[in-house]
Amino acid sequence: MVPDRANPTRVFPNRLRRASAFAALSLALAGILAALPACQTSDTLSSAAEQAAGRRTPAGPLPEFKDALFAYRKPLEVSDGGAHLVVPYDEMKDINQRDEMPVRKVHSRYIQRLPASSERDFTYVSNGRELAVLGAGKLDGTARFTVIYLHGRDGNRTWGFDDERFGGNFNRLKNLVAAAGGAYLSPDFSDFEAEGAADIASLIRARTAQGGGPVVLACGSLGTKICWALADDGDIRKQLAGLVVLGGFPDSGFLRAAYSGAVKTIPVYIAHGSRDPVYELEDMEDFYGALNVKSYPVRMTVFDTGNHGTPVRMVDWRNALNWLLSAASG
Repeated sequence: MVPDRANPTRVFPNRLRRASAFAALSLALAGILAALPACQTSDTLSSAAEQAAGRRTPAGPLPEFKDALFAYRKPLEVSDGGAHLVVPYDEMKDINQRDEMPVRKVHSRYIQRLPASSERDFTYVSNGRELAVLGAGKLDGTARFTVIYLHGRDGNRTWGFDDERFGGNFNRLKNLVAAAGGAYLSPDFSDFEAEGAADIASLIRARTAQGGGPVVLACGSLGTKICWALADDGDIRKQLAGLVVLGGFPDSGFLRAAYSGAVKTIPVYIAHGSRDPVYELEDMEDFYGALNVKSYPVRMTVFDTGNHGTPVRMVDWRNALNWLLSAASG
């Protein structure tokens, strides 16, 4: 049983057994390969194999940007046709060598600052209050899509907008979204309860009214609580194209909705450190397994030896967002 949203750290009492699901998926894949036309080239088969192994970024609207620096290294484990990956993480390489000042400032080759005209610090209105939000990309008029990052405990809007912290990964995200004609937002919000969820719902409605396109919510740590609450809001759910859960926790309500088949499907991309001391990896593995066994659109990347903050630094945004946006449109 998945822990309730109000108690996200409660451990699952039972681990799901996924072996039979893996076997069924393997048989299905074998059937698909057997049915491929005889004239299909070995190059096409090789590309399919590489994508299944997690080495290729899915096709989608986000163009290449510093992929050689940010793409996942060769996976240590691949399962479910590439939907579940365990990828290497090395603190010496991924923090100490990547950063000029460990944790505080990444080396300059990892970032490319956007023109000042492409970034903005402005406000949005929720329940009669003005709240601050940082934005990049196509903020006026019609955007192809909107990505909103929700920070975790003790954070603020600057966390998701800092070019030099978090290994330069938010700088890459801003560049990717802007180049694809999308909008990126990193807002402040009141709390991680109902009021905070209402704040972000107001922001989403404002973006929808402006022509902001489908919305992807990226949730860091405790910010996941707001993402689950918004996915449970019928009106907001219609606007969502996907969720990115970074070092987060599962939600029983989302599982019930997914199993019911009565609501819009929202693809989910999960990234988690294997040694996360805040939210157990096993809980997210069970959550992934419960969705995957029902053929729900879900992917999971585990960073081997990674800690709680590792996914924010290490998630391959181009890989995650291209898959989410493609899955949502498909």
